[in-house]
Amino acid sequence: MTNEEHAKECQEQLKKLKGKKVIDCSFRAYDNNCWRLYIVTDDGKLVMTFCPDWSCPVVEHHEAHHDEDPE
Repeated sequence: MTNEEHAKECQEQLKKLKGKKVIDCSFRAYDNNCWRLYIVTDDGKLVMTFCPDWSCPVVEHHEAHHDEDPE
């Protein structure tokens, strides 16, 4: 996959936030030099995991579980 294709895929994942109300967000770093951005919306949670050697973050979507702490 080219860099342009990776960028398009990342953009498509972020577009899923449009129209949703962001309730909370948090950031957590890990020992392996990676980090996660947790975005909690009124419709669920978006988790983006970034590592320096990845060309694009891994994105996970979770159903609404507003009472849970980030993993």
